Amino acid sequence: MADGTYVVYVCFNYICKDIETPVPALSQCYVITDSEGNLKIDGGAVENTEISAYTDELKSDEDVKELTAKVQKANDDAQANDPALAAFLAGLGEETNTSTQAGEGATLTVTEDCNVRAAADGEAEIIGGYSAGTEVTKTGEEGEWIQIDYEGETGYIHNSLLE
Repeated sequence: MADGTYVVYVCFNYICKDIETPVPALSQCYVITDSEGNLKIDGGAVENTEISAYTDELKSDEDVKELTAKVQKANDDAQANDPALAAFLAGLGEETNTSTQAGEGATLTVTEDCNVRAAADGEAEIIGGYSAGTEVTKTGEEGEWIQIDYEGETGYIHNSLLE
């Protein structure tokens, strides 16, 4: 790689909501030196195929394998010692959007200020909007969009903005 660039492995613990046991984790960052000599994480490096190939190669280095195994063991131990943590982590990605599970006629709550669109498309005409906390009635669903009645018109709100 170029002079002044580095691949950095960061070991840290994160906390899951309502779980006391910290979760050991490992992250890989690509660091560059800017024109003023400051080191900065390059978040766009993952999109560079040359850099991605290089960082993938590093995964086979013995020291990287050892570090990965050490962090994985700490993570496994944390889960073995805290069944609540293990259950929480096992359930990640399984939660589904409650707005899509709700049937027609269900009352949903807007989770943040949002636009109401004329069609189930993020580029569709905006016909209005709601503030967080507003309750709406689901009249249908189209893909990731929840259909509602907005002032006598059919409107759509993205399902991620409703619960």
